Amino acid sequence: MAEQAADWRTLVAIGLVAGDLSPLGVARAAGVHLATAEAAVWSATAAGVLDEAGRVDELTRLQLIADLPDDVVAEVHAVAARRWFAEGPDHAVTAIMHARAAGSLIAVDEMVAMADHGGRMSLSVGDYRSAHQLLELAAELDHSADFATQSARLCDLAVALDGLGDVTRARSHLMRAVTLGELAGRSDVVVRAAVQHALPADWYMGNPYSAGLLQRAEAVAVTAAERSLLLSARALTENRVPLVDDHGQQYAWVTRTATAQRFADEALALAADCDARTRLIALLAWRTTHRGPQHLDRRREISTTALQLADECRDASLRVEAAIMLCVDALESGDRPLYDQSLAVVQWVAQRDGNPRLLWRARTTAAGSAYLDGEFERGRVLADSARTIGSSINVPGWMGADFFFVGQHAISVDDPEQMPATQLDDEFVGLLNPIGRAGVAYMLARCGATERATKHVRHAIRQLDEESSYLMLCTRLAAAAAELDDSRLQHEVLELLLPWVDHVAIDSHGWCCDGPVATWAAALQQRLGRTQEAIAMLRIGEPLARTLNDVRSMRRVEALRAILPDTASPDLDAELTPRELDVLRLLAQGATNPKIAEHLAYSVSTIRKDTVAIYRKLDVRGRTEAVSKAITLGLLDRR
Repeated sequence: MAEQAADWRTLVAIGLVAGDLSPLGVARAAGVHLATAEAAVWSATAAGVLDEAGRVDELTRLQLIADLPDDVVAEVHAVAARRWFAEGPDHAVTAIMHARAAGSLIAVDEMVAMADHGGRMSLSVGDYRSAHQLLELAAELDHSADFATQSARLCDLAVALDGLGDVTRARSHLMRAVTLGELAGRSDVVVRAAVQHALPADWYMGNPYSAGLLQRAEAVAVTAAERSLLLSARALTENRVPLVDDHGQQYAWVTRTATAQRFADEALALAADCDARTRLIALLAWRTTHRGPQHLDRRREISTTALQLADECRDASLRVEAAIMLCVDALESGDRPLYDQSLAVVQWVAQRDGNPRLLWRARTTAAGSAYLDGEFERGRVLADSARTIGSSINVPGWMGADFFFVGQHAISVDDPEQMPATQLDDEFVGLLNPIGRAGVAYMLARCGATERATKHVRHAIRQLDEESSYLMLCTRLAAAAAELDDSRLQHEVLELLLPWVDHVAIDSHGWCCDGPVATWAAALQQRLGRTQEAIAMLRIGEPLARTLNDVRSMRRVEALRAILPDTASPDLDAELTPRELDVLRLLAQGATNPKIAEHLAYSVSTIRKDTVAIYRKLDVRGRTEAVSKAITLGLLDRR
């Protein structure tokens, strides 16, 4: 090319083929000195071939390129292909276009290597469309027997397809990746593909294909990291079995706590000395399989660490999962600032990544936040937006979420005329989910259908499961029971609430929040005629509702205040029992409820009841105030 460089028309034609008419671009493509390229560009501009912006009209472009010999055009394309690949993932598709045009000057093996490299680089910056195009090209051209490389490529392709919202094709690639990994004798690739097939965790529990692939991977797993990953994935896959799976849409399920938690505990222990991603997946598995309120302190610690590791790993999907988990744990413990911070991470990561599945998660959690703040119309708009995304890519959870949001809106507005529950058949599939059933029971009670409402409440009580949005179900049951004239039922539901009155009820996805458990306990106490106990519960729930900026809970509190006597007050002078004094001393030492339970050899629920009693008797709103008042009164010195 350098011999023909004296003709400025030739140099400009070379720049056009290379796709860069800057002097530096022409110099690179033609292999000439920069000054020669600058002179050629100046001559082309002076001759009117290039306009002031350095552009050329289409007819002139075609004429200039037509004057170049075919071998020169091919050589320029080859040079441009290597140059654009070196520029990074943003130019990978352009590089492939030039590589194709270079013909035999770029060997198939080199083309495959460039496409693989460009695809991985595109994945690293979240450009799923380019990654998919490049990796598909590599797969199309690769006729080698390198099964390990082909298997790893299929895993990368699955990530790209998931990022584009095509989870079905992604999983098809992963199933083939497991087979190719087995043929290659590569345990790392087999494990990667099998674990990847089991995620995202929350939608594919009970998936028989994932379970089968994990069993195949267990047969070849070698390292501690591989075993930890497989145990984590097994915990997630076997955590629950769907009761209904309508074309991938799950409405309800039965949890398998004993099996799943055992796998998660073992995975977490194995992951202690492993890489960040292995530890992260083990943490997410543990957090997903330990959802009961008795695990709150540990859950919050796990979720915090998981989000830190997810930030380190820079995996958008896992960052969103970890952030949503921390959202839920923060709100359940009454920490609104941490909830807002975690929710902001969900929104930012999903928007930046562009994966429609993550955007769906972001919209649903944002809708839950809007309802918490009393912004019902904004919540409805966000839920509608989530429905549009979910239905367009058939997100496995979108129909169940849609059912919950319709119910949440009706319950939040609390207008019987806008409650559709009376129109639902008792065989409706959404009623298989106990939270959905409890919400329908409340709406039936508000609409006067007390017999049906009572039936659904009792049915939902039989479905209680501490590892599946337990507090949310209990508060929905309380809402329904408070509307019914059944003191026995009200007492039964109240007993479910009392151990957890210092918690906030939120579902495990972060979609729906019913506010402080104590406010619902107060409502039932009032209905049972226990005025002092109702006021004691409000003293716990009201400050928490204000801290959360929970508009709906504050409305309930105001309604209760209006019917409770102003002069009523809890028995503040009641003596603390010896066990309560022991609990108080350990609180002063900073011990968590599980630690106190372990030290005193009682259950966590018993310790929680003692803590609530301490708060009521000392007329305080939390641990810090309780310890401060205990020191002032000299209670910590009593024996």
